[in-house]
Amino acid sequence: MPETKKQPQPLDGIKVIEIGNKISTAYCSKMLADQGAEVVKVEDPRTGKQDRQERILSGEGKPGSLFAYVNCNKFGIKLDVEQQASAKIIEDLVRQADILVEGYTPQTAKDMGIDYHRLRQINPNLIVLSITPFGQTGPYCEYNAYAINISAAAASSLCIGEPGRTPLPLPLSQVHFQSAAMGATAALGAIFAREFTGRGQHIDISESEVWMTHFTGHAVIAFVFHNRRRIRSGHKTQALYPNGIFHCKDGYITLLAMRGEQWKAFLNILGEGKIPEWYSSDERFMKTTFRELNLKYGDELEVMMEKWLTTKTKEEIFQLGRKNHVALAPVKDVREVLEDAHLAYRKYFVEVEDPEVGKVKYPPSALRFSKTPSVIHRPAPKLGEHNEEIYGGWLGYGKTKIEELKSNGVI
Repeated sequence: MPETKKQPQPLDGIKVIEIGNKISTAYCSKMLADQGAEVVKVEDPRTGKQDRQERILSGEGKPGSLFAYVNCNKFGIKLDVEQQASAKIIEDLVRQADILVEGYTPQTAKDMGIDYHRLRQINPNLIVLSITPFGQTGPYCEYNAYAINISAAAASSLCIGEPGRTPLPLPLSQVHFQSAAMGATAALGAIFAREFTGRGQHIDISESEVWMTHFTGHAVIAFVFHNRRRIRSGHKTQALYPNGIFHCKDGYITLLAMRGEQWKAFLNILGEGKIPEWYSSDERFMKTTFRELNLKYGDELEVMMEKWLTTKTKEEIFQLGRKNHVALAPVKDVREVLEDAHLAYRKYFVEVEDPEVGKVKYPPSALRFSKTPSVIHRPAPKLGEHNEEIYGGWLGYGKTKIEELKSNGVI
């Protein structure tokens, strides 16, 4: 394989096949690639080009930033899985692999010949990781769904947004990214288990169940224990006050007062060294515990607070918070994150040479190993970029066979 690695990585020697075009499967295998696994992304020759474009944001033909992000560190091959000749190729790939990551509903996977029951006959050591909207069993198992559908089915959408208004979807496909992280974690567990059992296994990741575990779990417990339903509380929380996002002179700041002394310290910031008169002269505020302020007077207090907050910049408020031990912090935009001094000190962003757009700053893996660090070895592959290396190197196909498969549109 090309590009010898300079340092050992945790998953050196592990081979992963990724089939599908979903965020969850792509990001899951990326997390494995970041730790040294050799990941081969299998793309359809007909639709792969479309999958890598951001047609809505960038215009037709522009490289997609999402595709670039979730597919770096991978090898890419073309394979038309609907052609009969692809079945033998998949078998050959599976014989070489430790893990197969796929995101098709159970019947579709079976029709494609990548279901676990079939693949384990070919390679008993194979770990098959299936990340689907509703899992491998049950009345919904054959349903396809997007992140917005899944989060709604998991009862989280009703908790997001302003009270009395339409619920809001979660941004940035968080359902898929969370499911990918759970999938990568499960894959590592299965690799470890294989050392003892000598066999692979099937991992069934239901995205809706992942989201219920992460987001809805405590809400279920609250309902069962106390018959209490979570409600939309907008940019404030239900329990503590102040705990939210507020306007300031040049944007927004976050504020959280967990304890009474922090609330008092914040009031002293507002009053520039003392409790502001508008607060101390109002018996309603003075007689109400700070934990009840949100439910009773949150909107009114917010108006008064923002009269002062909008005279100060994010940085000024942040420094006042540090000085007075109050959790005040700026809401940053992407440019500010890229220019952040702390991230620069830790050398967080890395530059990668992309053949289509030149040098690009990439967020690397968030996992920092002292002895086996993760590295971005290569940008996302072009469509079929590594056909020769994988079909010729991994599988040992000769040039004549590879050319025949190309001419028949199989690869």
